[in-house]
Amino acid sequence: MKIIQPARDTFWRTVFLVSAALPFLSIWGSVRLARTLEVDFLTRPSWMGLLTGLFLLGLIPLLAWTLTWSRFKERILAFTESPERLADKFRWLGWALLFISVFGYTVTFMLPFVKNLFGGEGCIRFLVFWYYSLAGLAAIKTVRREMAWFTALFTVVLIQTVLHLLAVNFSYVTDYPFAMGWSETSRYYYPSLFLSKLVYGQEYPLPILHPTLHLLLAPPYLIDAPLWAHRLWQVLMRLVLVGAVVPAIMRRLSVQKKTAQWMVALGMFLFLFMGPLYFHLAVPVIIVLYGVSHQDDGKTLRLGSAQAWLAVLLASVWCGWSRVNWYPVPGMIAAVLYLLEVPFKGKSLWQYLSKPALWFIVGALTAFISQRIYIALSGIPPQLFYTSLSSDLLWYRLLPNASYFLGILPAALLASIPMWLVVYISLRGTRGGWHPIRLFFIFSALLALFLGGLVVSLKIGGGADLHNMDAYFVLLLLVAVYLAFARYRREDGTFDQPVELHWAIVVLLIVMPAWSQLKSSAGMIAYDENRTQEVLSALQARVEDVNARDGEILFITQRHLISMDMLEGAALVPEYEREDLMEWAMANNVEYLGRFRNDMEAQRFALIVVDPLNFNYLGSNYGFGEENNVWVRRVMKDILCNYREDAVFREDDIALYVPQTGERQCP
Repeated sequence: MKIIQPARDTFWRTVFLVSAALPFLSIWGSVRLARTLEVDFLTRPSWMGLLTGLFLLGLIPLLAWTLTWSRFKERILAFTESPERLADKFRWLGWALLFISVFGYTVTFMLPFVKNLFGGEGCIRFLVFWYYSLAGLAAIKTVRREMAWFTALFTVVLIQTVLHLLAVNFSYVTDYPFAMGWSETSRYYYPSLFLSKLVYGQEYPLPILHPTLHLLLAPPYLIDAPLWAHRLWQVLMRLVLVGAVVPAIMRRLSVQKKTAQWMVALGMFLFLFMGPLYFHLAVPVIIVLYGVSHQDDGKTLRLGSAQAWLAVLLASVWCGWSRVNWYPVPGMIAAVLYLLEVPFKGKSLWQYLSKPALWFIVGALTAFISQRIYIALSGIPPQLFYTSLSSDLLWYRLLPNASYFLGILPAALLASIPMWLVVYISLRGTRGGWHPIRLFFIFSALLALFLGGLVVSLKIGGGADLHNMDAYFVLLLLVAVYLAFARYRREDGTFDQPVELHWAIVVLLIVMPAWSQLKSSAGMIAYDENRTQEVLSALQARVEDVNARDGEILFITQRHLISMDMLEGAALVPEYEREDLMEWAMANNVEYLGRFRNDMEAQRFALIVVDPLNFNYLGSNYGFGEENNVWVRRVMKDILCNYREDAVFREDDIALYVPQTGERQCP
């Protein structure tokens, strides 16, 4: 693949226009922010200074853009291109500026003042990112003068975004003792169930939700690791496994230049994190990519076929323990690779399609059987594994809504249309290179995964990002890079030449992946160690008090405090963990919720540890309004009708509930 570089005038006029537009858009965002904060910016010198500075920051590049249409054009462009003419003795300045530029955006939004005030303002975030990118552009042209201006800018954008992604992920590694976020405690409790004999001294049922994800997170329990080590392990698993998909794809491509190799690899890395692809689902993708190969129609193909079968079966077993909607994915990926690499010419329809069809069918059946085996081993009734199939579909989340401001459909289209442009451009010049059967089934597989991803995203509990579109994005990425780098075989058995992509399409390819990472901020978690220790001591005292009365304690949340021995003498009650409760509430599992209601009415537990329960119904104009309502109606009400709040630690999102006495009051 070759990038068609922009003309000199076009490149710099585009840079000037973007540099002018972002400050003016930031003025609009700042005024809106001031009104939200009820700040009269006309009477505040600091705000007026900010708006004036933004105005000048936009006016200067706008003036430069205007002058590029005049007789002063060469002077303007010569000035902006001065970094590539810097004397060799000043190259160290380029390296220093490059270091500052690639880390500058991340560090800027780590500053508490900037993060708290402007962290939610997209225009300001992009303004800061853009100007650090321009600084990086100047730096690269100082040290690598032979690199094209557009390539240099695109490279620094990729590096800056990837480093920001790494910083955001590693910022979650902290020794803060309580859960950060709604489901974090589940990520560290469920893995312990695979080693329950070691961790708790007795066997407990295996997890229902995402078993392979939690299996991958279990190893830290083997060395009795602290919570910060569990967090570090999860970050490493996410980065390493999702990142490992990239070399698995790159080995199938033919990218000659080192710079191009890095650009393609970093771009694919960001694309996979856009959804994101969950790291446990990267495993079957890696297995298939390394196991399925069709180099020719001779012995290598027959040997590759046996290897491919093993890869499809292993990946399908893993998917059976992962997610229902991933049952057919290994077989589909293997089949599409076959369709890309093996010509139809000289074969009957049955001869050509029998192998990929069998991979698809046998792979899906293997995944189903694999899950049935896991269910038998888990010690949990089978019906609890399929509740998501009966949960409600929230069709309005296809379009912009309070839970996801882009909406699933527009976001999926924005993310994938640039890839489809690559597919179109690649196919446009290959007349006679493809049999229609090959294209029909490739596009059918993509359509099936696209529609399936939409449906799964619309299930209650989803629709806040694109992670349920992961299988579609993985397959689309494979098809697009195969076509762009001409690694498919034509009907005559030969390879085409890699395509030439217009620079504007290359820009579009990175917009959504970059935006998905840049909207977050990195930053170490700051907390008061003395205060959190007091909370732990208070919880420990409650545990000892309940144990002295031979009572039971239900940890609906914060179960890692038990699994990691952060509380002494706290016994695990395996039922009614928050993610399980939420899953059954969304699916309206009458039997499971009935048992929960009976235990609440019987006041089985002397103490319940959960987040503060605020009995409040929300409309669909609130983020996750429907999820809140089923939780309130089917879980929270049963607790509050039989228990009362006895203590609350709001900074840590922990509340303690004890049985009501006398006549019970319901909210």
